[in-house]
Amino acid sequence: MAASFGGHWVELQRLSPLLDVAEYEFVSTAEQQNTSATYYLDDFSVRELWRGVRQLPRAIGIVRRSRPDLIISTGAAPGLLVLFAGFLLGKKTLWVDSIANCRRLSLSGRAARLFASQVLTQWPELAVGRVRYLGRLL
Repeated sequence: MAASFGGHWVELQRLSPLLDVAEYEFVSTAEQQNTSATYYLDDFSVRELWRGVRQLPRAIGIVRRSRPDLIISTGAAPGLLVLFAGFLLGKKTLWVDSIANCRRLSLSGRAARLFASQVLTQWPELAVGRVRYLGRLL
């Protein structure tokens, strides 16, 4: 499970107890925030892709070490990077777009549509094409 610190992290924390899984590990930013994350990436935005490209080997290493059956992210760009690393390694991936994006998918969510196994929105009117609505986290 991967998310940037802040609202994305809060949504991921609300989602995790709803899952019927034996164990999970968290990837986040903001190591100094004392999160329950096992792995950390530096924060960056999709508009700063060069920062993400530099961290791609690290994200691939995280996915290889943790050997997940499924990777879930609520965003933002660092979570998208972990999903992309999972895609490259043939893992199932799930993007849950933030509830804050009520008019259109986030930029990261639009990118996730290109490779994620599944993309979810928290607004029924945004469920178009490969994007599905299953409910809200808040």
